[in-house]
Amino acid sequence: MNILETKDLCKTYIVNKRQNNVLKNVSLAVGEGEMVAVMGPSGSGKSTLLYAVSGMDGITAGKVLFCGKNIAEMSQKELAVLRLDEMGFIFQQMYMLKNLTVLDNIILPAAQSKKNKEPRRETVQRCRELMRKLGISDIADNDINEVSGGQLQRACICRSMMNRPKMIFADEPTGALNRTSSDEVMEELAKLNSEGTTIMLVTHDVKVAAKCTRVLYIVDGNIKGEYNLNKCEGFSQMRERERSLNNWLLELGW
Repeated sequence: MNILETKDLCKTYIVNKRQNNVLKNVSLAVGEGEMVAVMGPSGSGKSTLLYAVSGMDGITAGKVLFCGKNIAEMSQKELAVLRLDEMGFIFQQMYMLKNLTVLDNIILPAAQSKKNKEPRRETVQRCRELMRKLGISDIADNDINEVSGGQLQRACICRSMMNRPKMIFADEPTGALNRTSSDEVMEELAKLNSEGTTIMLVTHDVKVAAKCTRVLYIVDGNIKGEYNLNKCEGFSQMRERERSLNNWLLELGW
């Protein structure tokens, strides 16, 4: 079953009275439990696509169906509730409130959600369990400027999971990290995916994309091709997955 579908999705900006067609009749589908990477050259429309399908940005034409509902027809208030309760977001820049501890930043979405009826004590307990799973229990009471970039990004993953989303959207989630931290973050995202969470991420990193089940390649606002990698069964497969994906990207002009 597909959790996300687009049909003839278009996104156009008007800059200095000139029309810039960033997305052109994009049709795609993401099935439940998939982990899909979106790749392409700079300016190809990767991030615009991610923002459009997640309701963070409006579309010019076409349909975006999330769990069968056309989000293009929703009001801004309805979209805000959908994003808060049903979606999780991870960005390259780790946006967190400086006046809150790491733990308080993580539980913020749950505190804002009307869907969440549990007492704060249970929310905090659930947050600490997520932090334990991601290996950052010891930074719960730290300020955000007292932790490393890798730790902060794992905290962002915890935050994205607080309202038990149906799908996580990630825009270059490892782009600001070194290789070690990048590998650690991707390992955590892969674990979430193996537990059933659907993930769609934008990346320029072949090593990151090779951990996904499928890769979409976008050029000039059009999906030029897709590559099925299926589930990664272990570390021993990674070098072959990276090699085959890299060869496919090169054939497409990467």
